Amino acid sequence: MMKRIVNSLGRELRMLRQHPRYLILLTVGILFSYVFFLTFMHEGLPENLPIAVVDHDGSYLSRRLCHELNATQGVAVVAVYDTHREAREAMQRQEIFAFVEIPAGTYSAMLDFKAPHLALYSNNAYLLSGTLSYKTLSTIGKLASAAVQREVLRKKGMSETQIMGMLQPVEIDAHLISNPWGSYLPYVLTTMLPGIIGVMALLFTIYMITNELKHNTYQVWLETANGDMLSALLGKLLPYTFWFTLLGIVGNIVMFGGCHFVCRGSFLALSVTLLLFILAMQAMGVFLSGLIPNQHLAVSVGGIYGMLSFSMAGFSYPVDSMPPALQALSYIFPLRHHYLAYAKIALFGGTFTDYWPHLCLLLLFLVPGLMGGLLLARKSVANSCQTSL
Repeated sequence: MMKRIVNSLGRELRMLRQHPRYLILLTVGILFSYVFFLTFMHEGLPENLPIAVVDHDGSYLSRRLCHELNATQGVAVVAVYDTHREAREAMQRQEIFAFVEIPAGTYSAMLDFKAPHLALYSNNAYLLSGTLSYKTLSTIGKLASAAVQREVLRKKGMSETQIMGMLQPVEIDAHLISNPWGSYLPYVLTTMLPGIIGVMALLFTIYMITNELKHNTYQVWLETANGDMLSALLGKLLPYTFWFTLLGIVGNIVMFGGCHFVCRGSFLALSVTLLLFILAMQAMGVFLSGLIPNQHLAVSVGGIYGMLSFSMAGFSYPVDSMPPALQALSYIFPLRHHYLAYAKIALFGGTFTDYWPHLCLLLLFLVPGLMGGLLLARKSVANSCQTSL
């Protein structure tokens, strides 16, 4: 069997040397994805989002509120408008993501111990920017209200301890596990970037197998392995397994080493998880190639399956909050198990007893790969019968 695998491997390496452009383009695409996302999201969260203030009051309080908004890290006050209409039109032109409207008489109402109202408007058509802008405006509004109450209580002669006991009777001590900066990078990119490599491995596997059918070289490929489909597949996919795994490990070195993402567990365990993830995606590629012999249709179905895996992985939207049918469907996507294993290894520093079920589930994806090999072997027999006839 080893000789048959080596023969198939040698043929694949010769073909790769003659036509290296597809693998080169895939490699360039993966490298571009890493450079793009790691530089695009280097701040962890979007900062200096443009907002505006509609100041009808023109008082000391409104000017101070504007300065406090501009001093926050998340937003930047780019304009102060006189009317609500001007701010709304600026939001519609996508010049700002949110604005706060300070009504006339706000400062006077505060001095009279009345409750002035501030109106906050955000454009949630852009969910992330609109939500973050609204969150910052809401936080500043609450802090401004607390500051006014503190000054009033000081005038009444209360001590700082009494004042803080009234303003904040329950103090919250928040701990962001493995991510004290509240950054999106360790949670998003550590799953999305390996997921891109997995999708590339899936599509490339489908393309390389169905390409043999398309160009009528299927029998020649099998003859190099003496008709053994398993040996032919192992020899054909082995160099790409090595290459995609190497790219993933280098990417992990960049993220956990160069970018200083948190890794509380074993880097070797992460590498093994990545290898099993690549094998699982290649196995699904073999299954789809055997199930759908048409190259265009097989690649299209593989693309849909790969894109759905990002939604079903659970790193952006929790699977537990999905309908029961979708929760069950998430198990057929290898990226879901890779994400869970990564979280237990890197974020929580788990041992083998914590993440071994996910590794076993990744290995189970080899079963559809074997089924795909059987379907391809049947096509070989069918082609042989047609040729003899």
